[in-house]
Amino acid sequence: MTFLVETARSPSLAPTQGRRTAARFSTFLVIATLLVVSAPVLQTLGIPYDSSSGSIFTKIHPASYLAVVAVLMWAWASGGLGRLLGPVAIRHPGTVMMAAGAVLLLFQAAVVVKLPLAPIIDTFILPLLLFVALLQPDEDDRRRLEVVLHTAVLLNSLLGLVEYASGWRLTPMYEADGTIIGYDWRASALFGHPLANAFVTGNYLVALAYGAAPRLPPAMRLTVMAIAGLAMIAFGGRVAMVTAAAMVVLAVVLGGFGLLAGRRFELRQAVLAIAFVTVTAIFVVIFVDSGAADRFIDRFNNDHGSAQTRLAMFHIFGNLTSEQFLLWPDPDLISQAQREYSLRLGVESSEVGFVAKYGLLVSLFFFVSLAGFLREVAAATSRRTWWSIAYFVIVMSSSLGVAAKTTVLAMFVLFALVLMRRAGGATD
Repeated sequence: MTFLVETARSPSLAPTQGRRTAARFSTFLVIATLLVVSAPVLQTLGIPYDSSSGSIFTKIHPASYLAVVAVLMWAWASGGLGRLLGPVAIRHPGTVMMAAGAVLLLFQAAVVVKLPLAPIIDTFILPLLLFVALLQPDEDDRRRLEVVLHTAVLLNSLLGLVEYASGWRLTPMYEADGTIIGYDWRASALFGHPLANAFVTGNYLVALAYGAAPRLPPAMRLTVMAIAGLAMIAFGGRVAMVTAAAMVVLAVVLGGFGLLAGRRFELRQAVLAIAFVTVTAIFVVIFVDSGAADRFIDRFNNDHGSAQTRLAMFHIFGNLTSEQFLLWPDPDLISQAQREYSLRLGVESSEVGFVAKYGLLVSLFFFVSLAGFLREVAAATSRRTWWSIAYFVIVMSSSLGVAAKTTVLAMFVLFALVLMRRAGGATD
């Protein structure tokens, strides 16, 4: 009723409210698509997203298209694209660096080394658009989005455990030629590739361990962390799991030092923490002793060539001239070197993969721009986001990661801007 009275007094209020509602809805569509529509889902629907055939428009994730719409809708609600992007560029100059780096990569891929453009759009332009869109919603909208993210991770974790235990898959995984992968036991769940699942779930664990989602009740926080931690086994990401576990333990140790220094705490929280540690320890012992984790443990004993790939991947530059190494690598020579050194898994390092694709100088420039963008994510949220950034860098350095087509950086931006405290909020 109050809204109707205010609208009658101010004719411009109704159109503005309507535009913001439309912008919020378009942002929600981006998030829902990013969380639910994975590469295997697109392949199952007959869209050749990851295959070598088909139109370039089918190689771009639907969330990227929707993110463009969301930014345009927020521009419409803000009174123009300049009024939307101007303040973002002024307050967050790292976004301008990231945009410049992405433009350079597009030029390098299209003109110099003749590589597809879709990986750059999904991997780097989508997170940039998402960053702009997610700065706009108010606190009430963020609370709703928090619920969406917690629910998505919980469902994804439970689905991953079901897939791991039963061998059934919601959507199969595909090779580049479109054939179904039948030898991989790792769960794909909602987020698609097992390593993408492992990264997102591990990032969620680290974020919660360092104070994300402060409104989440302690008992619920421990419960969702326990389920997500267990699901890491189903996703099979060794580096992601070890890194996340180490960072969670470090958070506990730092919290213990805080208590020794005199920080106050509630007795209820202490009881919950002790109960959580006890139940988790008992469950892990039973889980491992029953053989339920044998497949995951076997990945440490038999990594199917992963360690050998990391040792040999630096040899792929042996066939390049100094000029090619610095400025324009030859994709054919890189592929030939991979065959020579039997690197069937590709290059398991984002940094090495970047240099192999775009050359050393372009890669260095882009990594500086990416660092500037990650700094802006922390600046827009909380100092504690740096822990998630450290996790991101470690895990991406151990896999092809952002050197390939992936939405994990967009996922990282989504979870940081929604779950972490916003800058100017409560003191960390």
